[in-house]
Amino acid sequence: MRIFILSMFLAISTSISIEGQEVFDSSFLESLPDGVRQDLLDQVTDKKELEDEQYRRPSTFVQKPTNDEGELLSNRFGVNIFDMMQTTLMPLNEPNFDSSYVLDFGDVLEVQTLGQRGFVTQVEIKRDGSVSIPEIGKLYVAGLSLDDATKKIQKKISETSIGVESFVTLVNVRDIQVIVAGNVFNPGPYILNGNSNVFHALTISGGPSDMGSFREIELVRDNKVIEVIDLYDTFIFGKSSFNKRLRSGDIVFVKPVQNLVSVIGGVKRPFVYELKETDTLDTVISFANGLSADADISEINLYRLIDGKVEAIDVKGIDSLKTFAPVDNDRLVIRRFSFRSVEILGAVNNPGTYIVNEGEGLLDLIPRAGGYSSNAYPFGGVLENLNTEKINRMAADELYKSFLDNLSNLSGKATSGSALEGAASTRLIMEELKNSPVSGRVSAEFDINVLAEDPSKDVVLQDGDKITIPEFVNQVYIFGEVSSEGTVRFEKGQPVSFYIEKKGGFSGFADERNVFVLNPNGETFKVSKNVFMRQGRDIEIYPGSVIFVPRGLNDGFLITETAQAYAAILGNIGVSLASISVLKE
Repeated sequence: MRIFILSMFLAISTSISIEGQEVFDSSFLESLPDGVRQDLLDQVTDKKELEDEQYRRPSTFVQKPTNDEGELLSNRFGVNIFDMMQTTLMPLNEPNFDSSYVLDFGDVLEVQTLGQRGFVTQVEIKRDGSVSIPEIGKLYVAGLSLDDATKKIQKKISETSIGVESFVTLVNVRDIQVIVAGNVFNPGPYILNGNSNVFHALTISGGPSDMGSFREIELVRDNKVIEVIDLYDTFIFGKSSFNKRLRSGDIVFVKPVQNLVSVIGGVKRPFVYELKETDTLDTVISFANGLSADADISEINLYRLIDGKVEAIDVKGIDSLKTFAPVDNDRLVIRRFSFRSVEILGAVNNPGTYIVNEGEGLLDLIPRAGGYSSNAYPFGGVLENLNTEKINRMAADELYKSFLDNLSNLSGKATSGSALEGAASTRLIMEELKNSPVSGRVSAEFDINVLAEDPSKDVVLQDGDKITIPEFVNQVYIFGEVSSEGTVRFEKGQPVSFYIEKKGGFSGFADERNVFVLNPNGETFKVSKNVFMRQGRDIEIYPGSVIFVPRGLNDGFLITETAQAYAAILGNIGVSLASISVLKE
């Protein structure tokens, strides 16, 4: 149908213009579906642009289909260079050609003269290698470079026409047919222009395949190998590898790859590299752009597959890399020194970001930060870890989903007032849980004296850790379903009920059977009995402790999830309170 419409369009006299030129009748255009109408407009525009170009249209590149080969091949150096392949058979004819370009049959020259007998003419090189220039005659230029041919033509013009200045330009180059063979993505014959080299031929064919060599690419002419190209010379070391231009009948042959060796760890460009028989591990390092600044040359490991098992090969230090010959599928691993950046804030003498070595902990960091300030409260120290935060985020999300599931189940069944009231309470809990930030708090000992006596209690710091040391506060925080939220002055030995009574006691919505206590060191407790009973006195309260009274659920559902939610919320409150000393700055 679309072809029929396009045929009709071509036969109709037109009146709609594109860039000032009449194209087609507006009534016909309006009668077409929107998609077809836009396609027609795009087609006419593209056709006009092609007709207006002096040189051939640029090559079209598309993404090559991906493959599902193994990790070794997918990480091979150089494969990304040929991720794009040409869909047209003709690379772009650029207007500025190298003066060393060798002319041949099919090339077109433009000769222009200025003076009394000025003229402009385009002449094509004939099969016999000659061009015929008006008033000048026949000249043989095939086999000459563009520069030499230009000088020859200019000399002839100066001899026949006195006082005339002449210019010679290559305006179009011949077509050539070459064959790209061997281990390439899409082997076969290709039409290129005479200005093409081996790289153009590889690009149009999609480049070496997964098993094709990047370092042994042969240019075959008249059944003889006239050049062997190593793409690494260009892509790694910046040397020119494509000096020779292709001729009709040339064969570009990509040999199979022999040795692939990977290098990871302390190098600047970890990849899988192709090696020749004479290459060593030191060659691999040079391909990888050398050792990185954090490379640990005291630990170099080479792994090799032997009889179906991976075995470690003794390299014997950095000096042996120059003589050690790897084999196919070897893997070189250079250990890197671990740089771990941690941040310590709050009540220390020199807060800020510090670099710690692998295995170092708070016992190493705190003295480096100048020790605690006089008003520090180490018992309330907070250590937040990025990995722990991610895990807690996942747990909070799952908990939230469980609330959603339970609430959705209840919505279809709950008819009693108590059930509806329980659902309303659950919604409030869910809102608190959803809006509460997730922390990555890790339990840790911050007392330097304790750590010095028993270093096993120290925690190993990880990259991205954040430590907050709060200032000492002589208060206890009370939140939730009490008559008046806020703080109460700390009094040693007083139970949970003491502080709740100080804030006016429970509200009418409080769950008196489940009160939560968060101590400054991160320990969380649930008071399972009525806090006014003797059992409630077993939980010790410290300066900076948080007491949280939840809202009661009249039907008692979701008790487990509720306790988890309150614990999570409480923990985040504790982290926030510990950061007060930082925030006030």
